[in-house]
Amino acid sequence: MANGNFFAFLAGLATGAVLISLASTQKGEEVIEDLKEKGSEAFENGRAAVLNGLDKLEDALSSDKED
Repeated sequence: MANGNFFAFLAGLATGAVLISLASTQKGEEVIEDLKEKGSEAFENGRAAVLNGLDKLEDALSSDKED
């Protein structure tokens, strides 16, 4: 188990190093902005899906009480 944590730490370290080096270039800044926009869009889509699911659940529960 300790080896798994060590390798996860190394992977995080490598990812951080790549992101820092990418952020220092003009193209990297564009890529990061694109990722932010797509992440925000994915978050909003997920939020809308959850709210839609909650509405369906509420409708199902309210129709179940009426029976």
